[in-house]
Amino acid sequence: MKTKKLKNLLKKIRDDLSWPVQELPQESGPIRIFSNPSTCTHTLYLPETPPQEGPAHELLYLHELGHALLCERVHPFFSNGFPLAGLDKNLLPAVSPVLNAAGDWFVGHWFMECAPALAMEELNKEYEATVELMTHAELPSVEKFFVAVLIIAQSVKYLKKKVNFSGFLDSAVQAFLSVPPENPTVQKYEKLVNLLLALGAPYRCRRVKSGDHEVLEFYPVSAGG
Repeated sequence: MKTKKLKNLLKKIRDDLSWPVQELPQESGPIRIFSNPSTCTHTLYLPETPPQEGPAHELLYLHELGHALLCERVHPFFSNGFPLAGLDKNLLPAVSPVLNAAGDWFVGHWFMECAPALAMEELNKEYEATVELMTHAELPSVEKFFVAVLIIAQSVKYLKKKVNFSGFLDSAVQAFLSVPPENPTVQKYEKLVNLLLALGAPYRCRRVKSGDHEVLEFYPVSAGG
């Protein structure tokens, strides 16, 4: 997809958002969108120094718009930065990669429907890099592990890749594949998060009401799950 077509797609998706978007500068970090269901607004954080124009920046922007769109149309849990409850803050670094990967499973499918040729091309690149990482690199961080598992699961589903993994990695891939990303629902999201947590975490999550909105509450489970 040429840059002009990608920019037109970005404009179309942003125009499809119902909630207003506030733009704020940030000193460092990639472009991010945080959604607030209480105020029905999106906050778009842009680097103070504009990045070099190119598909990498625009693809990340498109991905963030996907989160915002699913937040509006499906459930706020598909956004970035939704509220959690009952979770020790020290555990957040271990849980965040699971929440992010689960949400990205559905946003990735939205991307496939939105721009299939571009999505397949990007996934092919990501798959090759991921296989290299998982077969030759040292044990990755929790964050990189779940990103890798997500990409492998997407490659099996969309690229029909034949993978030969075992143990924990295979169980994680199968957890993604067991939850169809088509027609996303908050129930599917919650199920996928719990399947990933069940791989080794001593807690699970459930949706609970907090005022007018839902939060994701974490609770301990016994060794038997």
